[in-house]
Amino acid sequence: MAWAIVFAWLAWVLIPKTKRGGRLILPLILILGILPDSDLFFKSFGILHRTLFHSLVTYSLLFIPLFVLFNWKAVPYFVAVTSHFIFGDLLIGQVAVFWPLNQSFFGFNYAMGSITDIALESAGLLLAAGIIIYNGDLKRTLSVDKRNLLMAFPLLAIVVSGLYFASRWPSLNSFFAEVFSSQLLTVLALGHIVLIGFLALSAFQGLKAFFTSDKDAM
Repeated sequence: MAWAIVFAWLAWVLIPKTKRGGRLILPLILILGILPDSDLFFKSFGILHRTLFHSLVTYSLLFIPLFVLFNWKAVPYFVAVTSHFIFGDLLIGQVAVFWPLNQSFFGFNYAMGSITDIALESAGLLLAAGIIIYNGDLKRTLSVDKRNLLMAFPLLAIVVSGLYFASRWPSLNSFFAEVFSSQLLTVLALGHIVLIGFLALSAFQGLKAFFTSDKDAM
């Protein structure tokens, strides 16, 4: 999610035509940043992880109508979703980037939880935070505004993702024991807590605005 913000913002800044779409839709960027991993829930349908949902071919085809409708405005969102596997998964593990044209897996195969993984995730979170602050998005997303209800969607996505990984352990105690078993994993866990806290607070502000406006109407 964090690197999706970074790469989408870079595309928005470096390609002037993308700015015609106005400010980037942050909740959508965050959702797209984690979207490829939804294939974890489709194993029963025979979809292997890091194949169909992690393919440049797949998203190129899916974005054709969006490019037709929105032209350059769609570019940052395409960059956001593809950065998940072209950057993240290509470094941490391996991925079938060109599936089904080429079903071979490519990648540098650094392990999750390694110092490389932690460094990349920490750097991504810090850069994303800097971008959000620089753009004025932090103030906007933490204000009482109905639009911030949309932050509930990336919040739900990251919580469901966390529950999925937690379900692989026999108990929550063993899961948390693993998560905080080393300083590196603790740093990663704290990064997720910060992100979840930000999303939860933003969504709460959106909910607050919703109920406040209803009371004013009454």
